[in-house]
Amino acid sequence: MDYQKREEKAVSAIKKAIPSSLKKDMLSVSKGMFCEVYENKEVFPNHYMACAIDGVGTKVILAEAMQVYDTVGIDLVAMSANDLATFGNISPFLFIDYLAVENKIQEEGLTGDIIKGIVRGLEQCDASSILKNSIKVNFGKGETASVDELMSGVREGYGFDLAGGMIGFVPKEKFNVTVKPGQKIIALPSSGLHSNGYTDARLALLKGDFETRERFKKRYKGKFSLDDDFDGSTIGKRLIEPTAIYVKDMAKVSKSFDVVGINNTGYGLKNLNRLAGKHEFHINDPIQPQPIFDLIQQESKFSTEEMYKKFNMGMGFFMIVNAEDAQDILQLTKGQIVGEVKKADKVRTILNDDIAFSGY
Repeated sequence: MDYQKREEKAVSAIKKAIPSSLKKDMLSVSKGMFCEVYENKEVFPNHYMACAIDGVGTKVILAEAMQVYDTVGIDLVAMSANDLATFGNISPFLFIDYLAVENKIQEEGLTGDIIKGIVRGLEQCDASSILKNSIKVNFGKGETASVDELMSGVREGYGFDLAGGMIGFVPKEKFNVTVKPGQKIIALPSSGLHSNGYTDARLALLKGDFETRERFKKRYKGKFSLDDDFDGSTIGKRLIEPTAIYVKDMAKVSKSFDVVGINNTGYGLKNLNRLAGKHEFHINDPIQPQPIFDLIQQESKFSTEEMYKKFNMGMGFFMIVNAEDAQDILQLTKGQIVGEVKKADKVRTILNDDIAFSGY
């Protein structure tokens, strides 16, 4: 079974196991969105609280193989921070983390390198100076677990995984998840693969010569090694490039303009379909993907449709904005107008007028 289908089945089972009483303070409009949003009029009467949680996925395999531990923390922060950023005028307040590690990670103090990456990511999330408020991001309680019996890595003793959650506050008068026909779609460029699609990318591109576990090594179908030259660098360095964080971009825009954000994370362009309504998202001038995506498609033989379902294809984040504001917003960001919202009977995303993405 494809891993995305497995995830869908797993999430469905999780949702069925959670009673509605444990979601009583959640705004129904946030169901199925990138963050869940909660209200408590006694504790935070003027704000909604948004929360997100995620991991880095199999990108950690490359970090371990390359012995580069100080960047995956940036990815970890970015995965939750970019989900929060979809609400625009959001102030990240608290980040918490969990590290599951094998013995060598602890003995060699590599946990410190991982945390340094998290700190660098959090430094990119403080929007207080832009939004002119006192809500600064905090690094909250963390947990490190010794799990030698539960996991293994590509090098014995060096396996690890990490997860992190973030909460933030958005002023009620700035909360906006509504899109309408006629609005423009601005894409902000990605820094590369970000933290999605790495299983497909690794297995298609790499020989797996770093993998010591035979049952996993045989899955690799590629012809490249991590240190092979590519695009002015190496395959490995291009793959491990940290995820871009868009909190400050959205803060700059949301100060003066109405904006709804879309984190182009797992499932690619289908992410736009999370914004329910009677409209279609037409992407007719997508950002040119970086060379790493061309190489993945060349080696994997994925169709263009599959590529835009599995990867961000150079577009890390979308802003849905009013047409009359689009040019002014482009002055605040490094974005590009890639399409527009059109009226339709049901929500879907259409690429170059010929590839349609339905559902999520």
